[in-house]
Order: sequence, then structure tokens, then C-alpha cells
Amino acid sequence: MVEEYRQYAIPNNLPPNTPIDRMTRDRLPMATDPELDIHEIIVENQTTVRIYRRKNAHALPLFVYMHGGGFVTGSLETDDKTCPGIAKQVDVCVLSIEYRLAPEHPFPTGFEDCWEVLAWIISEDGEATVDVDLERGFLVGGTSAGANLTAGLAHQYKHCPPYPKCPQITGLVFWAGSWCHPDVRPAHMRPDILSVDEIDDAPGLTRTSIEYFFQKYGASRDNVRYSPLLNDVESWQNVVRKAYFAICGWDPRRDEAILFAKMLTEQGLDMKDHIYAGLPHGFWTTCPNLPVSKDWEMNTIAAVKWMLKGQTSI
Repeated sequence: MVEEYRQYAIPNNLPPNTPIDRMTRDRLPMATDPELDIHEIIVENQTTVRIYRRKNAHALPLFVYMHGGGFVTGSLETDDKTCPGIAKQVDVCVLSIEYRLAPEHPFPTGFEDCWEVLAWIISEDGEATVDVDLERGFLVGGTSAGANLTAGLAHQYKHCPPYPKCPQITGLVFWAGSWCHPDVRPAHMRPDILSVDEIDDAPGLTRTSIEYFFQKYGASRDNVRYSPLLNDVESWQNVVRKAYFAICGWDPRRDEAILFAKMLTEQGLDMKDHIYAGLPHGFWTTCPNLPVSKDWEMNTIAAVKWMLKGQTSI
């Protein structure tokens, strides 16, 4: 199994001299699009969310999104191309959360910001304000740190819901996620989680930068809201109906992503994935002009449609 995973890192498929975009906390003007209504609101816990939807579209299904950046960088601008792209091509409203960042706001602040937005959006006031119909579909997802938040939030939502009766989350989207601190890998997975030790030369993320982000974030290694892979395996049953993974082959987080996806499948979730061999962590954000980044976008659109409309394949 280990050799099977390693094949995804070789060869390095990043073309020589590829420009690497760096993440920033900077607030830039919002993207505009003649087909979309894009606006921001501040929800009850004073967290800003950016909403993307087709003009004159009402009572849409919802996709709650969280950006990446190791919990210490990134902003609503990080995916201000991805989110409107989804809203234009899928019958869905995308809501992106500007959660607070460490080290100024250490763990669990960012997690709780996102949790409170989830609790608000499923309330009558939230659903009406954003003009969504969660019975039509309720997706939660993110990139990198946002995928980590997605897993922890979904597990808590299932086992400690904010209200006695809550709409079920129908799908989870994990792009280049992380689910466990390397020092506390589950014993039954430890022999197969090797990429985090072997890949320390890739752009975007290394074992060194993983530790840097962890120290800034301020979580404990074994807190399940930071290392959700430590939750009991059986506790993932019925957390959601469907999950989708975009996994990067030249990424120290590769192996835990493959194993987490496999575990969810074994617990009865309908899971689909795409593995991008030889490409670094979150390449679609840091290398948006690569042809394969366009492939990622098409696969993403197909995956979101599959989760919302019950398509049989992606």
C-alpha cells in the first residue's frame, strides 16, 4: 500500500520555473461578474461572509466554504476566483467565511467563528437572509486548513448539533486537506502515513511549514477539532451522505487524505476523489495558470453537481 501511495509523488509534474502565487491576508476589492450577485454581510457573531449567487436566483442550495492558509494567512480573496466559478456553473449559493486567524486569534477562535456561522445559517433568520433552501442541498467544504475545519465541524455538527433538529449536511468537499498532526497519527494508520515525513521539498507545504503553522495556531496535537482523524472510526458513520476529495500527489498531507477517504467509504459514505500525481499542495490556488488547474476546476464543478443532484459519476 505504501508503494502505491508513493507513485503519486513521482514524477514531479510541476513545469520548471512555474510562478508560485503566495497567500496573503490583504483585503482587496471584491470580484465582480455581470452574471452574479456578490456581496458581504456580517453575521451575528461579527464574522464577515461573502456570498456568491446567480442574479435573480432564489432559494438555492448552499455551499459553505472555508479558505486555506494554515490558519494563519489567507482571506476571502484567496479563493475569489473559485467561489464565483462554482456559483456561475452550479445551481448553488456559495458562502465563504472570513474566520479570524492565528496567532492574533489562536485556536479555537477560527473554528468557533465557522461553527457560529453554521449555527446561524441553519436558523430561520440565516436561511431567509441568505435566501437558501437547505432541503435542496447543504454542502460544507474548504481547502487545506479549510478542509481541516470542514472535517471537525461536520463531526461536531453530527454529534453535538447546535439545535435539537438540524438539516443534515448532504456533502463534504475536501481540497488538499489535513486531518492529523504528524506526531499523533492513529496507530492503525501510522505505517501508511509516510508522505508527511518523505516530502519536504515541495512548494506550498512541507513538514517544516506544517510545524510552523501548528505552533502559530495554538491547538494541542490531539485535540479532535484540530486532528479529526483521531475520532473513533465508527463515529463517522452517517456524518454526511457524500464526500469528495481533491488530493495532491506531491503533498506531505497526501497519505492521510487517501486513508481518510478510504475510512469514510468503509463507514458507508458515498466517496469520490481525484488524485493529481506529482503536483504540490493546493496547486490550483498557487499555480492557477497551469493547464491542470483548469482540469481541477472542471472536476470540482462536476463533483459539486454530483453531490447536489445525485449524478452517478464525475
